[in-house]
Amino acid sequence: MFLAWFFMSPLRFIFGLFGTLLLLLLIIAGCTIVLAFTGGPAPCTPGGGPITVSAANADAFDTKWDGFNATLDGGSAANVNFNESEISSFVDREVGSPFSDPRVCIHDGFGEGTASFEILGFDAKIKVKGNMELTGAHPVAKIDNIEVGNVPDFLVDVVKGLVESAIDDETAKVDLDHPMTPTLTEGDAKLDGTP
Repeated sequence: MFLAWFFMSPLRFIFGLFGTLLLLLLIIAGCTIVLAFTGGPAPCTPGGGPITVSAANADAFDTKWDGFNATLDGGSAANVNFNESEISSFVDREVGSPFSDPRVCIHDGFGEGTASFEILGFDAKIKVKGNMELTGAHPVAKIDNIEVGNVPDFLVDVVKGLVESAIDDETAKVDLDHPMTPTLTEGDAKLDGTP
């Protein structure tokens, strides 16, 4: 049996090898999909205490944001501080499909976000860690780490592109009229803006 395989035609060998590699790729992709929709990363840890998502906190975000922008529009530099509850409430209200139940946690120098991410009718829990660049026309997410479901780190790249693309789509919906510099401390995001 082994000798028959050894002496087979080169074309048959190449097709057999290609078929085996394709089958292996499908098995890896299938396992990655199953792992993406099972379990998932723990929720982000608030830097400033429990996060309360509410319409009142989203309205507080709007009030602060509008005052901050009005000062910048008037030609003066300004700053504003947002807590995790205000940011999470605003994001929960504004972000739509494919994300649900988002939470934003602020730490010294970086932020974390968790949400459910819908793919093909299934929800995968995601967690991202990084920062935001606020100097252009739209915020740009600078992602340092992504966790998806129970997908091991070495397979995250398979779904990382989908998550990053969805995040980019959501941040592109936000217009920035002025450049801003974020300063992140435990539980607090301070924005310094220039007209």
